[in-house]
Amino acid sequence: MSPPPWHADRPLTLGTARAVVRAAFPEAAADSLEWVGSGWDFDAYRSSDDWLFRFPRRADVVSLFEREGPILELARSVLPRSVSVPLVRVMSHAVPEFPYPIAAHPLIPGVRADDISDALRSALAESLGEALGTIHSVPEAVARTAGLAELDRSEPGRIDWFTRGLAGVRALNDRDGTLNEAVEWLSQVDDPLRRLDAPLRMIHHDVSPEHLLVDPETGRLVGILDWTDAILGDPARDFAPLVPFAGWGFVDDVLRHYPLEIDEGFRHRLGFMARLLPLMWLGHAYVHDEEVAPLVAWVKNCFAEGSTS
Repeated sequence: MSPPPWHADRPLTLGTARAVVRAAFPEAAADSLEWVGSGWDFDAYRSSDDWLFRFPRRADVVSLFEREGPILELARSVLPRSVSVPLVRVMSHAVPEFPYPIAAHPLIPGVRADDISDALRSALAESLGEALGTIHSVPEAVARTAGLAELDRSEPGRIDWFTRGLAGVRALNDRDGTLNEAVEWLSQVDDPLRRLDAPLRMIHHDVSPEHLLVDPETGRLVGILDWTDAILGDPARDFAPLVPFAGWGFVDDVLRHYPLEIDEGFRHRLGFMARLLPLMWLGHAYVHDEEVAPLVAWVKNCFAEGSTS
């Protein structure tokens, strides 16, 4: 296979990252900058004075900075004050080794949603259900004004994403049969990337644990990060990433606090997406020689008793 479309098109060392921040944002503690992690679109670095910096991995990602501005404003206007979204500053720079502008925002205090104790999950479920309800309540016309649109399922990158993920899952050795069951399930699905019959709502589209910030003392949701993937889509999609790390019981608890009425096909679509997504994440982790054990556990959660097929 050719290199995946989300590979970085430029090198970026810690020294270069520090130089970029020093030039673009001199008031930050650039010399203390440390790498936090890398996603498909950005490399993230944190400074000791609590700024988070995002560096685009490819030229086509730069446009996401402009796109996310109105989305962040809209999210901030509808979410309760207790739930923060990043206040982003986009900056150019004067370092020839890195060709793109960067973005920075003050860190929102909190821990990842999968770093809290089980005893606090009921509080998270309540605040998360309420937050998702406010996001999904945004009228479609308002969401479109902020630049949100439906996903293009025929886009070649999405097809490549699925093909690579499936190949990775099939290549994994499976001792207890869970992955065999999962691959068999997927092989019986007709057109996994098809559009499901669902209402269009504003959705975050990546409600994974690293994007949910939680008060470690109370368990309440305090922040939602990374809105660059927000679209007009199926509200069930925002519940699907909760199943892998927290299980079906947690999702049922979140839904008990969700203020909107769910349509007849909601749970079927949720079951489908909650199975498909972790399988793809696992396949990509294997292909790129990343840690797979946690993702195998996530797949098992999604195929556990109580799931909705």
